[in-house]
Amino acid sequence: MNQNQGNNSKDGSLKDLWIGIGITIGIYLLGLLVLLVFSPMFFAYLCIAAIALIVIPIICFTKGRKRMGQGALIGLGINILLFTACFGILISGMGGL
Repeated sequence: MNQNQGNNSKDGSLKDLWIGIGITIGIYLLGLLVLLVFSPMFFAYLCIAAIALIVIPIICFTKGRKRMGQGALIGLGINILLFTACFGILISGMGGL
């Protein structure tokens, strides 16, 4: 039982998982803010955010922060689902046009 606790501390804590998820959801929320306030800059932000959402898990895994990398990948999945759902609403005509 002691061996499992030592392995868990090496991988990272649950706090690191939530930090990774929080960073990626923060990127999504910042994108919404940019869309509402500075709409001409949204596509530039979208390109930078897409690159960041891919690079953040890579950096976390290479630095040995396995749990934070897993959280960033979970957040990336949530971001993909949110972006596709919003795009689907807009493309289907329910976006208020």
